[in-house]
Amino acid sequence: MLIVSRRDAESIVIRPGTDIDPNMTLADLFRGGPIEITIFSAGANRVKMGVQAPEQLAIWRKSPAAA
Repeated sequence: MLIVSRRDAESIVIRPGTDIDPNMTLADLFRGGPIEITIFSAGANRVKMGVQAPEQLAIWRKSPAAA
C-alpha cells in the first residue's frame, strides 16, 4: 500500500505501469484485484490516504500545474 498526503488541488494518477504488455485487457490489469483507497486522516486542507492497487498499475503523485 502506498501512503500519500495530498493538499487542495493536488491529485494522484493511476495508470498502467511502463513494463506491462500493451495488449493487456482491463480484465488482465485488474486480475490482481481492484484499486482500494483508504482515508487515514483529513484536515482543513490535507488528506492522508493509502492506495492499494494491482502491481501492473503505477501510482504517481501529481501537483497542480504552475501558473
